[in-house]
Amino acid sequence: LVGFYDGVFGPGAGSFYMLAFVTLAGYGVLKATAHTKLLNFASNIGGFVVFAAVGVIDWKIGLMMGVAQFVGARIGASLAIRIGARLIKPLLVVVCLALAAKLLADPANPLRQ
Repeated sequence: LVGFYDGVFGPGAGSFYMLAFVTLAGYGVLKATAHTKLLNFASNIGGFVVFAAVGVIDWKIGLMMGVAQFVGARIGASLAIRIGARLIKPLLVVVCLALAAKLLADPANPLRQ
């Protein structure tokens, strides 16, 4: 279900993957975060292959976003290792609430029409 959501909508899928690993698989927060990164990467590679096959990739923007994602992932991983669940749990809740508010406030949201 999360993979379908990631393919159709995208934003916040990592948070949903992590919640699923913690609640359904019983993983700790750090282990769930590590597994989430692998699933998110696989999903992104799948999307990349589809968009590359169709020829609709803006390479300049994509490469800039890739570099920024790499830097952010390195910083996030080092913070997760150093601070652990004390940082990840509240941040996960804040990100999920912010994403839900953004999606509900979107004028194109079918629930608002």
